Amino acid sequence: MNSNYSMQGFDLKLLKGVIELRAQGNRKAGTEHGPARAFASIAATIDSKLILYDVRDANYQLSELQMEERARFIARLFNGYRIAYVLRVEQLEFGRLICRAHHRNGDQAKTFSSKSAATGWLTG
Repeated sequence: MNSNYSMQGFDLKLLKGVIELRAQGNRKAGTEHGPARAFASIAATIDSKLILYDVRDANYQLSELQMEERARFIARLFNGYRIAYVLRVEQLEFGRLICRAHHRNGDQAKTFSSKSAATGWLTG
């Protein structure tokens, strides 16, 4: 099974036991469904519950309500995983919103500004 996958605006790879996801480009309402289907299909074949999600190259063009909906959607999709988000400074509010959604589901989630710090937290 190839644990690397790429589609427009989304990449997935397994690296040293961590599922690395990367979103890039303009992310609007509804753009989460294709990557979510891909993740669900591929993740079922990967023996890891650690996710590093790098969204620094993504530009979220969502209303406040859409941001809340996206956070809940992602938290449900990643239920049972420990997840580290790598964000730009201007994305921190979205990061806090999504981490709260994960915590409500009983999952661990945290935001970082670098991949190395995120990987350290996940694997440490």
